[in-house]
Amino acid sequence: MFHFIIQKMKNKGWMTICQVMGMAFLVASLSCLPMFQAGASDKLLRTTFEKYIEENNQYPTVIGRSGVCDTEKTSEAEQVIRQIQEYENTWKRYLSDLTPLTTQTRLTLGEEKCRGTYDSKNSYLSISYIPDMMEHSQIVYGEGFDMENADGDCYPCIISEGVMDSYQLVVGETISLGLEDEDAKQIQLVVAGIFKEKENKDLFWYVEPNEFEKEIFVSEEHFNDIVKRYDKASITYHHFMLLDYRDINHRNVDDVMYYLEQFHLKDANLEETIYRFYAPYLEGKKTIEITLWVLELPLLGMVLAFIYMVSGQLVRAELNEIAMLKSRGIKRKQVIFLYLLQAGITSVLALAVGFPFGWLLCKIGGGTVAFLKVSTGSMHLYHPVWQMLPYGLLAVIVGSIFLLIPVIQNSHVSIVERIGGDNRNQKMIWEKYYLDVLLFLGSIYLFYNFNKQQDSIRLHALAGNTMDPFIFLDTILFIVGFGLITLRLIHCLVRRVYTLGKKKWNPVMYASFLQITRSFSKQGFISVFMILTVALGIFYANTARTINQNNINRVEYDNGADVVIEEYWKKKIYENNQGVKDFIYLEPDYGKYEMLVQEGLLSNVTRVISDPYALAIAGSTQMENCLMLGIHTKNLGETSDLNVTMMDDVHWYEYLNALAKEPYGFIISRNLAEEMELAVGDSLGVQRESHEAISKVFGRMNGTVVAIVDGWPGFSQYYMAEGEQKERYLIIGNYATMVQTYKVTPYSIWGRLAKGVTSDDVYQALLDQHVEIDSFTSMADDIEEKMQSALVQITNGMFTLSFVIALLLCGVGFLIYWVSSIRQRELLFGVYRAMGLSVNHINRMLVNEHIFSTLLSIVAGCIVGMVATFLFTKLFCLIYLPEKHNLPLSIFFEGMDIAKLLLIVLAMIVVCALVLRKLVRTLNITQALKMGEE
Repeated sequence: MFHFIIQKMKNKGWMTICQVMGMAFLVASLSCLPMFQAGASDKLLRTTFEKYIEENNQYPTVIGRSGVCDTEKTSEAEQVIRQIQEYENTWKRYLSDLTPLTTQTRLTLGEEKCRGTYDSKNSYLSISYIPDMMEHSQIVYGEGFDMENADGDCYPCIISEGVMDSYQLVVGETISLGLEDEDAKQIQLVVAGIFKEKENKDLFWYVEPNEFEKEIFVSEEHFNDIVKRYDKASITYHHFMLLDYRDINHRNVDDVMYYLEQFHLKDANLEETIYRFYAPYLEGKKTIEITLWVLELPLLGMVLAFIYMVSGQLVRAELNEIAMLKSRGIKRKQVIFLYLLQAGITSVLALAVGFPFGWLLCKIGGGTVAFLKVSTGSMHLYHPVWQMLPYGLLAVIVGSIFLLIPVIQNSHVSIVERIGGDNRNQKMIWEKYYLDVLLFLGSIYLFYNFNKQQDSIRLHALAGNTMDPFIFLDTILFIVGFGLITLRLIHCLVRRVYTLGKKKWNPVMYASFLQITRSFSKQGFISVFMILTVALGIFYANTARTINQNNINRVEYDNGADVVIEEYWKKKIYENNQGVKDFIYLEPDYGKYEMLVQEGLLSNVTRVISDPYALAIAGSTQMENCLMLGIHTKNLGETSDLNVTMMDDVHWYEYLNALAKEPYGFIISRNLAEEMELAVGDSLGVQRESHEAISKVFGRMNGTVVAIVDGWPGFSQYYMAEGEQKERYLIIGNYATMVQTYKVTPYSIWGRLAKGVTSDDVYQALLDQHVEIDSFTSMADDIEEKMQSALVQITNGMFTLSFVIALLLCGVGFLIYWVSSIRQRELLFGVYRAMGLSVNHINRMLVNEHIFSTLLSIVAGCIVGMVATFLFTKLFCLIYLPEKHNLPLSIFFEGMDIAKLLLIVLAMIVVCALVLRKLVRTLNITQALKMGEE
């Protein structure tokens, strides 16, 4: 029997190959899902950690402990460190998957009242020791702990630049602390040096030097001597161990979080920064899993339909063999078992091909950055997982069922039924029972309900909850339902054309239309495939472009410029007339940024004062927490751009010109104008307040409203607070006037990159000049981060894979149908030749059939895809872009995208047509002619 099955499969070689290909696609599509989920989860973790580093300038995966040691038992620093090491060994034993990168241990004695040589006021400082500190530090001024002029009664110490600025301490100054030895002598320390970190990105400095605001550091030897000599009762320690966040992945994240939870239960003094990421990760992982399944379902449906279609074609070609077997006494169960064995052989071959192909598909999907655009950037995160095996087995089980359905339907056929078979053109089940209309109406109803719930969908997404899968499923229902309706209309159109011209058609046209009208049911599957492939391709391309372009536009708008730099400004403490300490900012040299322009790294640069706490005053009305920007109008216009969708008939340069003409003018946002009932020409006062200085008011500027705008570069009108989106307001004034009016405060540097220059080039140039950067924002990096987020990437990846696989299935199915059709019509072609038609006439018949079946299906697919785009894209994008924004959500599509898709489809059809033409030429026409004559 096995030999019989093998021979049967060889006899139907191409059909068998198509069956194996369909099953392999099913195995690949389903088995790549767990690999895709695992890789996307790892990417989610990785991007979450990296985003935390960028936004908070702190390392994300840190575990540590703070405690107090009694000096009666542990009077030396080394003894305290040994106790800490016991805790660290426990962490390492349970978190063995994570690589320790570095540790920072700080031992501190309690704060004591102190007095400096040049300062008569009392302050509080504490003595501290950090092991290996000098290996990671550089002395900016003075010397280190080996200060030569330090004697036994005066300990050398070093301090950070922050302590130097805050307490106005200088190198060589002696500090007296309120600690006394047995002889009632106070401890004295001499400032031997001012230090800072040796490298800006050194992980050793988890707590950075400038964060040590009340600490002075001594060597281990002097620390031990001070503890013994001045009888300190306790030593406080702070220990942090940094773990490599790249070692946390989908396989061990649950174990890591479990152990951390147990550590907290056992140790109340434990400190860690990792567990906070767990809940967002679980929510994001759930969203990824739902999204992948929802995006996968249409693909799985098309693959299963392909398998059913190929199996149906194969069974129809073997009906005579089935009837013959039945006539020889083979029972129906035995026929089904025969095909079940064949399905088993097909499944084994499909598994061998499907698993490697699934791995390749996942790699391609994981590297997709836009629709049909692949990069290798994130592919390294996607690796095979053991769950692929059960998914693959499930795929072949389900696929085998679909292989056997046509067998079960036709296994009852006997030789008598085969001879007297019914060849009438029956309606397809969806056409007969109007399932297409029901699907279409149901999708429209769901679409109406989803549109009414847009605000709740947006808030649901903003809260980080999982996506509603029915939004995408409704889109698929619409495409399928509307696609079937267009196919029904195509059938009506063809019948109408045939009816109108059947008395006028020449024999070639008449015969071709007769064939089309009689083969609607046979063409149904391939026509549906064609419509859905084109429609889904267009919808996927337009939706992906809409999501990607809206993300890009929002990042460009929110950033305001190619690079935004915030430099560290030092503070200088002084006493005001009332004897109260206050501070002023020391402005860094702005000339170095103008040098970047001269060196060709930046094409333009400008200063922008930004204060999110300004107070707007108009008469008796006040509005707090307004964003105030101080700008150079000309420089800003040359440095920034404003999206054209923010403009009506007035270019934003007109607003800049209006502000330039009025030194005390203001440009305000429309929401502020509406809240305070302001119009152009009205008076407005802007007061700036300090949240750090003793003097609470920096100054007040009175001016006139010169323009009202809907948006501005760098102005995000909406922000999240208390679980909902709230509004902020904008006031823009002239930089020069604000500098004269208000106290000097830090400003941002906005720059436009020169052609061919990257933001990394600018950043490195600033580091080479030893510029202390508080914040460096790169528009290109933010866009890349947004485009490579796990959710956006898997959407682009699944859109691309679904379209490519659907296209391949459509091409193969198209070829199978027409090859089978021509084979089955070989006798009919012989009759036509016997009646006097030439080969060219037969070719014209086939061309006409393609025009009124294939071409109309492509046109219908285009219509369905574009209608779905305009109806569902904005709704679908609420999942990816839920935030309210100054920029309205716009639908983006390009003719080139659609042209590329249609060119691919047409190329597939041309290849198939060439194969069919060759097939027609190789038909045994001589034998067909004789049969036709008989």
